[in-house]
Amino acid sequence: MAFFFLLVSVLAVLSLPPLRRLGFLRTLPDRAALAMSVGFLVTGVMHFTTVERFMAMMPASLPWHRELVYVSGVFEILGALGLLLPSTRRWAAYGLAALLLAIFPANLHVAMSGGSVEGLPQGAWYYWLRLPFQFVFIAWALWVARRSSR
Repeated sequence: MAFFFLLVSVLAVLSLPPLRRLGFLRTLPDRAALAMSVGFLVTGVMHFTTVERFMAMMPASLPWHRELVYVSGVFEILGALGLLLPSTRRWAAYGLAALLLAIFPANLHVAMSGGSVEGLPQGAWYYWLRLPFQFVFIAWALWVARRSSR
């Protein structure tokens, strides 16, 4: 949920009248893409700085936990960078939506197993509450993709 608050906060700041006058921030889809870019850049970097946190979310049935954390971090960073350029924004947003679908099982695993992750709030309620937000992020990415293709 911290990701949600980060996206909304960045979007709110980018929507302030002085910033909206900047050419690359004039439209809501442009501001939404930049907010999403900031969010995925932050979380992508976290995949390399707090690897254990992400490994704790992974189902035991998946192999190569550390490698998958790194790969998903790389794709988050690439998607974040792709959102910055209008020429790549559409495909970057689709890629991030696909990535969010791919990592959903890890979030579901944490909620169903009653696990906890260091650095995140304790209690099963938090992990169950995170699940619907994945679909909010997917919808956000798809909206950016659709608006960028026009």
